[in-house]
Amino acid sequence: MSAKAINEITAKTILCKNIGDDINLSNRLRFASVDRCINWDELAVKHPWLLTEKLIVKPDQLIKRRGKLGLIKINTDYAGVQQWVGERMLKEISIGETKGILKHFIIEPFVAHKQEEEFYICIHSSREEDTILFHHEGGVDIGDVDAKANKLHILTGEKADSTKITTALLKSVSRENQRLLEPFILSLYEFYTSLHFTYLEINPLVVNDGKIYVLDLAAKLDQCAEFVCARTWGPVEFPPPFGREAYPEE
Repeated sequence: MSAKAINEITAKTILCKNIGDDINLSNRLRFASVDRCINWDELAVKHPWLLTEKLIVKPDQLIKRRGKLGLIKINTDYAGVQQWVGERMLKEISIGETKGILKHFIIEPFVAHKQEEEFYICIHSSREEDTILFHHEGGVDIGDVDAKANKLHILTGEKADSTKITTALLKSVSRENQRLLEPFILSLYEFYTSLHFTYLEINPLVVNDGKIYVLDLAAKLDQCAEFVCARTWGPVEFPPPFGREAYPEE
């Protein structure tokens, strides 16, 4: 196994194209990528919703805790997005002891919601098992998820069980939300294993008015499975960590 991180927009594209159509996942494929060569007029033609909806924009460069770092602009319009990105594009920032240049951003529709509608879910793999972590209080202040999250361990090669998902993970969730989250988690795990992910974290996962929204997504793929999954993954790049330029062989 060779676990390699991918950009958020790549992970969301793979997710939206491959998770079951029966899952009530909102805002499928409603995101736009921005880099240094951006033509704002052409982007708006390609994604007309940019001109009609409130938006959120953030760097898409494997940066953790973007909200706490002030690297997210929310509830703005297209002009506000352009100004915010323009003030940061190709600028150097420091995150701890790491310095890097902001080059890539992702724009999405802004989803208004309440704190109690935010959840946390993460799936990660080891040699012998996969572990699903879930907590009913997601968001930027999630804290030590390993200590507080409910966990479900699934031996490698076995399938997830819907009853175990509900009893092990969703004990603190309302019945109404259980009916939405149980099939979503089951489908998410099937997606995760069949497409050879090694890590997938959604925080927050929002359930609002009977719909599911994947707001922030971090993921890693098993690069060794590229020859098997290339067609399903679609175009995939494995960017270097923030603060390091790609080596020539990358």
